Amino acid sequence: MLSPPNPAPLGAALLAAFAVAGFPRTGSADPPPDADAEARAVLTTSCLKCHGPARQKGGLRLDSKDGALAKADSGSPAVVPGRAKDSELIRRVTETDKTLRMPPGDAPLTAAQIDALQRWIDRGAAWPQGAPAAKSAKTELTVTDEDRNHWAFRPLTKVEPPAGAGSPIDRFHRAALAAKGLAPNPPADPRTLIRRVTFDLTGLPPTPDEVEAFARDPAVEKLVDRLLASPAYGERWGRHWLDVARYADSGGYEGDVDRPTAYHYRDFVIRALNDDLPFDEFVRRQLAGDEIAPDDPRAVAATGFLAVGPSPELPVRLLEEERTRQRYIDLDDVVSTTGSALLGLSLACARCHDHKFDPLPARDYYRVMAAFHAGDREQVPLGTRAEVAANQRARGQWEAQKKAADGRLADWLDGQKKQLGPVVRAAKVGRLSIPDADKTTLRDMPESAAAKALAKTHEKALAATDADWRAAMDDAGRKRWDALAAEVTTVKRREPKALPTALAYRDAGAKTTPTWLFGRGDFHDKSTPVGLGFVTVLSRGKEPADYLAAARAAGDRADTTYQRRALAAWVTDADRGAGPLLARVIVNRIWQHHFGEGLVRTPNDFGTRGDRPSHPELLEWLAADLAANGWKLKRLHRMILLSAAYRQGAAFDPAKARVDPDNRLLWRVRPRRMEAEALRDAMLAVSGTLNPEMYGPAFKPPIPADAMVARNLKNPYPKDVADGPAVWRRSVYLFHKRVIPYPLFQAFDAPDAQQCSGKRTVTTVAPQALALLNDPFVRARAGDFAARLERDAGADPARGVERAYLLAFGRPPTDGERGAGVEFLAQREHARAGRDDARRQALTDYCQVLFGLNEFIYVD
Repeated sequence: MLSPPNPAPLGAALLAAFAVAGFPRTGSADPPPDADAEARAVLTTSCLKCHGPARQKGGLRLDSKDGALAKADSGSPAVVPGRAKDSELIRRVTETDKTLRMPPGDAPLTAAQIDALQRWIDRGAAWPQGAPAAKSAKTELTVTDEDRNHWAFRPLTKVEPPAGAGSPIDRFHRAALAAKGLAPNPPADPRTLIRRVTFDLTGLPPTPDEVEAFARDPAVEKLVDRLLASPAYGERWGRHWLDVARYADSGGYEGDVDRPTAYHYRDFVIRALNDDLPFDEFVRRQLAGDEIAPDDPRAVAATGFLAVGPSPELPVRLLEEERTRQRYIDLDDVVSTTGSALLGLSLACARCHDHKFDPLPARDYYRVMAAFHAGDREQVPLGTRAEVAANQRARGQWEAQKKAADGRLADWLDGQKKQLGPVVRAAKVGRLSIPDADKTTLRDMPESAAAKALAKTHEKALAATDADWRAAMDDAGRKRWDALAAEVTTVKRREPKALPTALAYRDAGAKTTPTWLFGRGDFHDKSTPVGLGFVTVLSRGKEPADYLAAARAAGDRADTTYQRRALAAWVTDADRGAGPLLARVIVNRIWQHHFGEGLVRTPNDFGTRGDRPSHPELLEWLAADLAANGWKLKRLHRMILLSAAYRQGAAFDPAKARVDPDNRLLWRVRPRRMEAEALRDAMLAVSGTLNPEMYGPAFKPPIPADAMVARNLKNPYPKDVADGPAVWRRSVYLFHKRVIPYPLFQAFDAPDAQQCSGKRTVTTVAPQALALLNDPFVRARAGDFAARLERDAGADPARGVERAYLLAFGRPPTDGERGAGVEFLAQREHARAGRDDARRQALTDYCQVLFGLNEFIYVD
């Protein structure tokens, strides 16, 4: 697969045969002798590359009559002789949607070429008799050098920035603008810039004091360095990565079982980003932390990346077929997320067949899956191997002691009960309110049918309690019982403290699990075994066996396959593996979160159907720079934030918009709405109620009962959560229950964590306004904001408005805004005349209005 045969000789033979039969050679000066030959020339020059002997995308071959008339993967034949209008071929070459039109790319067939195809099909789609026979059956996709030449799949190359002053980023940026006769916007003012940088790096608004200090001394480098060192940086950028990792605190599906230990993975992400762990190591630990650093609890927890995807809790009684089906659904989630999150590839599209558009054979999908096949999600102890082993030994010893103590007590009690049973029974019978004859039957003939019937009727009254047994014993017996019970209690108190556990991923042992290439994704098809392998188009000269041998040589565990470590090494190998694509993908993700849109607008799809980069040389330079400088993300942030491109203003210019209406060349900074989590955190921050507690178990915020419509949950959401400091932590720590989304987040487009989310949808819909008006959290924080204003500004409404603007927007109000605010407060207080809290409620109304303004919701 790494060295595919060259298909050129077969293609040349086809061309020669077609030419003999009246099929013109490409580039021939002679006109085609007839429409049939012209049509077949179109097929040869425009279609056989993807639908010929070397590959059959979509299950279609057009190098033979049988192949052209056979049904493709779509279920329709490409050619229906005599009926061009019913032929899929004609529908696809005339399609107006570029994503569906054939051939792919920006150059559609000409009208004359389409007309030739239509006339050929309507005339019966005759095929030259001299053409060589070709099978209509689909063959496995062959990866070619042309496939490897796709811009995203190439090795990293050194790119020289254009000549000029400024940083490399700015030189690339200005050159792209100048080519279209454009220039960047003027720089943003200091108040705008500090708000932008602070939200971008921490997800929180700057304080009024920070804004004023920066306005006096706009030292951007000092600002960026301070914010990159803030713990809030990891919380902010950890949330971005958790979108990509489809993180949630429950399993989803109908039962939506809580996962109370999933948070260890979230904490790993936040700590790793704050520590500036090199990104390649960040990736390796998420794929194989337990195999790379088994004595580091954080590395073990990092494999939660593979474990936190949606998956149901299966019942004990379940058909094995259903259990197997769910197993491969889970593995598909892992393979799909790995491909999308790390490499920007839709690997899941190769599960049932070769990828329709990208050079991703189905074999590659299953070879990657083999890396995960021997493992599964588990509750894994967090500790060094020595600590885990010591804890297991101590627990084993304790369990043996407890079993012995329990056994001694149970054996002694059994003997006492056999000895004292008749006495206790007689006493219990004597206390029954039944005829004496029945008492005699119970006491003297216990095995008779009548006695058994009476015993069943009075079963509850006849049941002996500990008090009954103790009453029947003498003092020595009672002392012995107490001594044996005390021994049990003493042993129980010595129970070793269990190590904390994390939802993580680990192999079942050193033995690999057999993996097969399932035909059309059918897990019953085990005819084609496959071993560990990687994505062919991204591999250059180093075999999977080499990576696996190196992984095993570097490790010292005998209870894991090391296949995931081999995969991790390949993914991060910038020379002979997928490292170049990994670098391009993460650079693009970071650029996207700073500019609102990536250099590539399809962050999860860098394949042939994905968007091409707006600034290809800049993307290549940044990716190569990242890999060459230790994969340090904070360094990359710093370069971007200190660039003039980032620091320019957001003002709209109609003249520039006519040249570049989508702002792809970045002649201005796009106004960006806060994500749902940043919006909630900003409300907590300006109201003075944000709880800065980091890490640990997720908190469940109050959710109105009418928003909890899910049924059959294994762990129902609590209905009595109190609003208070415990639930005023940052939103990254909020318990994400997949089936019961937090209403405010749902309104503001938070992802559902069902799959890797590289780019959030940003909608503007009426429910968002309704949420800001009616959500209990928003109203409560508005009340806290009002209380803060009363503390800071006293009873003077003008001072209150001034302080509110400084806290919410980082600027003082204009005279008009101050006057409107004072008037609003007076009106709302008058409307509540006679109430003790009229002023507080009026101020709360005003604060809630500020929460709903675009200036609060948008960063710029």
